Amino acid sequence: MLSFQGKKWLVAEPCPNKSEELALGLTISPVVAKLMVNRGIDSVDAGKCLIEPDLKTLHDPFLMLGMREAVDRIVRAIEDGEKITVFGDYDVDGVTSAAFCVHFFRELGIPFSYYLPDRMEEGYGLNEQALDKIKSGGSSLVITADCGITAVEEVKAANAMGLDVIITDHHQVGEQGLPPAVSVLNPHQPDCEYPFRFLSGVGLVFKLATAVRSALYKEGWDKDRLPNLKKHLDLLVLGTIADVAPLVGENHVLCSHGLAQMTQTLKPGLIALKSVAGLNGRIDARSIGFGLGPRLNAAGRMGKADAGLHLLTCTELNEARGMAHSLDKINQERQEVQKWSQEEAEYLFDRQVDLDRDRVIVLASENFHKGVIGIIAAKFVQKYYRPTVLIALENGEGKGSARSIKQFNLFKAFENCREHLARYGGHAYAAGLNIIEGKVDDFRKAINEVGTQYLKDDDLIPDINVDTEIGLDLISLDLIREIHSLEPFGQMNPLPIFVSRNVSLKNCRFMGRDGSHVRFQARMDNAECDGIAFHFRSTFECLNLQNRFDLVYELQINNWNGKESPQMKLLDLRESQ
Repeated sequence: MLSFQGKKWLVAEPCPNKSEELALGLTISPVVAKLMVNRGIDSVDAGKCLIEPDLKTLHDPFLMLGMREAVDRIVRAIEDGEKITVFGDYDVDGVTSAAFCVHFFRELGIPFSYYLPDRMEEGYGLNEQALDKIKSGGSSLVITADCGITAVEEVKAANAMGLDVIITDHHQVGEQGLPPAVSVLNPHQPDCEYPFRFLSGVGLVFKLATAVRSALYKEGWDKDRLPNLKKHLDLLVLGTIADVAPLVGENHVLCSHGLAQMTQTLKPGLIALKSVAGLNGRIDARSIGFGLGPRLNAAGRMGKADAGLHLLTCTELNEARGMAHSLDKINQERQEVQKWSQEEAEYLFDRQVDLDRDRVIVLASENFHKGVIGIIAAKFVQKYYRPTVLIALENGEGKGSARSIKQFNLFKAFENCREHLARYGGHAYAAGLNIIEGKVDDFRKAINEVGTQYLKDDDLIPDINVDTEIGLDLISLDLIREIHSLEPFGQMNPLPIFVSRNVSLKNCRFMGRDGSHVRFQARMDNAECDGIAFHFRSTFECLNLQNRFDLVYELQINNWNGKESPQMKLLDLRESQ
């Protein structure tokens, strides 16, 4: 039975024995124990690591394939006084990766530089023109940050120029194999046995810095001369969460400490960025995902990624405040550009796409801004629940950005269509491509053939993964605070979702500037809980409130006039059977 939102609910199977073991061993509620089981926690020790994340549990960076070679080359460059250039990417993960390196090398007191490609002029990743500039600037070693894994020809060109290259990149290895670099740091590469494969780009840079710091200490460097990497976890958490990396394992540990560091950061750029985003006090994953990340991403999307890097590496607060306000204006510009690009996409969708026929949405236009098509593709996936590829055309060439649903691996799909693409790369759920304009129609046909092969009708019905069913009598401030012990929430550690059945809805009233939101009270037997439903007015107008309903929701704490109370945030509902 589908819900009023046209979704199917997937309620996790109970595992009472394991839940009871965790509840008793960790002295936690059965509800939170069930949440842990749903997140793959299968022992008391693993549960303790989740709620008490310890940096001492991080893996030895030298377990990563290529780490020894990378560290040896960097240490030799430091000892010989060579200039190092960090080559980053223009998204938040790339910019924070570069910023992490800048702080690290600056504190070591060694000669270094950095280079971020212009999204509009150069596109993604290494390119020969940039390498020429880096070589002429006096560098002999290039370290990529969040890019370079598919840059086989570009690394060959660098080698021919006399530039050594170290690749740090968490994206998938391309069909051409690994670039001929001094070292490649990527847990996804063949034969890499590093225990955790989901580090972000800035996470890999952190691992590299940790290993270099350790090597320099063994070389006799005084400990006081070596950077304190823990104070830079504010950059790591910013890049990791903004890049939607899985918040499990090492990422969970690093981001838990990173959020604490972000809350108390002394970096002028982050202080100023938090201020323009209106963030005061405790910073959580949502603060980064909706407040800090979009402002930094906007700079890269609008071809001004250097602005974000300058802000994150700035040393003067007054200067940082000016930069942060500029970024805020760039973000407003991005929102306007996104608006008219999205209108163009909807116009094309209405005329070119048949959802009964098309498994994958492919739209191309000269009116798309290449900096925002990834955001719009994500919105289309959310709205239509189809893998979506948007291609910005210019001078006979196209640059595309794609987002997908969990049943469809974009990277593998692009591999199956590679004869139509000039270049591609990315992940299962987010990827990019370059294409000749004349091949767009062939690509559209080919990727829809892949979609027809792998996507069944049932795969195209959106679902909600529900953790467990609870009664309203279990909802309390103590339970919600206990749930917060599992933070930070994100990819693979989602915000817990609950279902309560046979609930009455009372005291419903519309609210918000346009009246599109709904406040209500949920009642079950003798228990009740206040609730809020964003953008649910049209749904509530169709309900017969004499009936009873099953509700799917998140739990949050409502703070009103200094008084805290439990509140459910409604995600979906259907009539009770």
